Amino acid sequence: MTNEFRAMLDRFVLVYLDDILVYSRSLEDYLEHLRRVLEMLRAAKYKANCDKCEFVWQELEYLGHSITPEGISPLSDKIQAIQEWSEPRNDTDVRSFLGLAGYCHRFIKGYSKIAAHLTTLQCEDQPFDFKEDAWE
Repeated sequence: MTNEFRAMLDRFVLVYLDDILVYSRSLEDYLEHLRRVLEMLRAAKYKANCDKCEFVWQELEYLGHSITPEGISPLSDKIQAIQEWSEPRNDTDVRSFLGLAGYCHRFIKGYSKIAAHLTTLQCEDQPFDFKEDAWE
């Protein structure tokens, strides 16, 4: 489906598998963008399930993020999961934590510097030695 929307992607459309998100700065733009998306669906012979369609939302949750007129932020349950993550016991635990935290990296100032200590724990040629300063 991404191929059909290539010209619209990241301009006013996001596509993830079979989810299509149309976004705009104004209602007038939104209606025009929505018209173009629906025409593209029709031309490609795709069908939208009307029961799953939602239109003209000011706030929504999409792919683990909260989207509002003020901006985009990670969902509170994602933040809570990061904050409550238990101390890693091995490199697999570190990898799992970094996967979750990495999902929110754009919202964490200095993420790469913070994660560097944990990233070194994934090296297979070194013994796993977790120190408290890596968690801070």
